[in-house]
Amino acid sequence: MARVRRAAGAVAPWRRARLRRFRPRRQVPPLGRPAWRLAGAGPAPRARHGGAPFRQWPAAASAADAPGRLAWPGPRQRHRAGGLVACLAASLLAQLVVAQPAAAVEACRTRSPGTELPDTAGPYPLIDQLGLRQAWDLATGSGVVVAVVDSGVDARHPDLDGAVRRGATFEGRTDEREFDRTTPANQEDCEGHGTGVAGLIAARRAEGDRMAGVAPDATIYPVRVAGGIENATAGTIAAAIRDAVDSGARVLNLSFAVPTDYEPIREAVAHAVAEDVVVVAAAGNEGNQGVSGGHMYPAAYDGVLAVGAVGNDGQPMDVSNAGPWVDLAGYGEEMAVVAPEGSGYRVESGTSFAAAEASGAAALVLSRFPDLSAAEVVRRLTESATQVGGGVNDRTGAGIVDPFGALTHLGDDTDSTGEAAPPGHIPVQPIPTSEPLLSGTVATALGWSGGLLLAVILGLAAAPAVRRAAARGWRAGPDPRPAPGTARPANPPPGRIGWLDGSESRSTTTSAHPSPRNRTR
Repeated sequence: MARVRRAAGAVAPWRRARLRRFRPRRQVPPLGRPAWRLAGAGPAPRARHGGAPFRQWPAAASAADAPGRLAWPGPRQRHRAGGLVACLAASLLAQLVVAQPAAAVEACRTRSPGTELPDTAGPYPLIDQLGLRQAWDLATGSGVVVAVVDSGVDARHPDLDGAVRRGATFEGRTDEREFDRTTPANQEDCEGHGTGVAGLIAARRAEGDRMAGVAPDATIYPVRVAGGIENATAGTIAAAIRDAVDSGARVLNLSFAVPTDYEPIREAVAHAVAEDVVVVAAAGNEGNQGVSGGHMYPAAYDGVLAVGAVGNDGQPMDVSNAGPWVDLAGYGEEMAVVAPEGSGYRVESGTSFAAAEASGAAALVLSRFPDLSAAEVVRRLTESATQVGGGVNDRTGAGIVDPFGALTHLGDDTDSTGEAAPPGHIPVQPIPTSEPLLSGTVATALGWSGGLLLAVILGLAAAPAVRRAAARGWRAGPDPRPAPGTARPANPPPGRIGWLDGSESRSTTTSAHPSPRNRTR
């Protein structure tokens, strides 16, 4: 009887059945690429299983895999396991690796500290692009907290001195529903992305306006997702969003985008909207990769202000995702942003930084109008935006954010009647010089009234002299009043009151008594 030889590496059917029992029960899909990772800006998660979707398991097997994660084993690795003992050994090893502190399994990927600005550097270009000096005359973001859920914020940069509160760090554990929350005194930013976003929102004004955030007096509450957004579970990101809401922030900046609608993230965003928080999210940077047109989250969720990006020429950037869910746009091409680990700056591009500008504008509006709801703030930002291409479109939404326009916009929710406007500087509109202050009818009436009043006063003052002149027959002479001891005539001569000259007086006035010349002797 011919013996059938088993091919090298093959596994007996009974052993294959036993191996299947120890396969992971769930497969956790990735959250996708963050909005700030541009095409070619870094290695994308590599595909496994011959191009099958990237799958991960929440544990760490080696430093070569994603930090703090255990990659799903390929077919060859499963065959090499060799049975039940190998599977148990691998499981125990994974548990030991996960039990290590986060610092032991996460290699900080901090980029270069950045480049110092030259002494000849002029004002920050964004200040003129967004008209921020006029906006700062009305509000600077004082009293408003903006939460940034990102890679962390390095508060040691001079431009962020006094702008960053003590935040929180979230790190996922073995079970995707569990995570560790810490509040380090000095938050780390291994990517530098969160620090750049925070600087665009609330960097303090440097000398000569060489650098400044959109809301230079706002406060940043940083929520760091350890290992990067792209490696975190949906539960960890959802917990970070809820923590940002519970911190009392009025604005929430989410500069990441994924093509999948994850229920934990959707519920966390809905919680933020229900708590009257202005939620701002980046539209994502896959517009030139055939992804444009599909929904990106959390930007496409209800109640979220989705922000695309335009270049320095004011036209939509090719990388910016498009769709009917895009609400607004900001500048996102070659933005100079603050860098961690020092006092330098880096040049970055993408919708993440456009979203940061919209978050800063929302902080300005809330600083001047603290009683506005989140929906009213969003309406101000969209109704006052500068349109691109002649109207609302899927690339830039309502247009480019205009902070000064949002602060002075008169809408249904604002100070058109003066009731909702809080104390503060209100621009005074000049009186048009082409229109007379008073109408012609009113001016004529006032002129006649003044003339009549003057005539009455003069007439009253001249009345005694007129009476005496009439008593003399309007001729110069002695006082016609009787001398002392002489009886007054019973009927005094009638007088004349009128504007008469001497000839008219002599020809028209008669006396009741004959002159001495005509008396009968």
